[in-house]
Amino acid sequence: MTTSGACCGRCVSAVAANAAIRRLVAGRAVWTPEALAELDRLRAVWRAAVARELTTAA
Repeated sequence: MTTSGACCGRCVSAVAANAAIRRLVAGRAVWTPEALAELDRLRAVWRAAVARELTTAA
């Protein structure tokens, strides 16, 4: 299950990626392999967004 839709991550802001991570982890007590994989994917999207936004701001 992808939380941020079909986007590859290049069109997601750091704020939106952070919100998606927060939605995924909210209230979660059990982490399935699929949920961990989605968390890893969302973290990568967030890191890329932060790097892109920092480069744009500079």
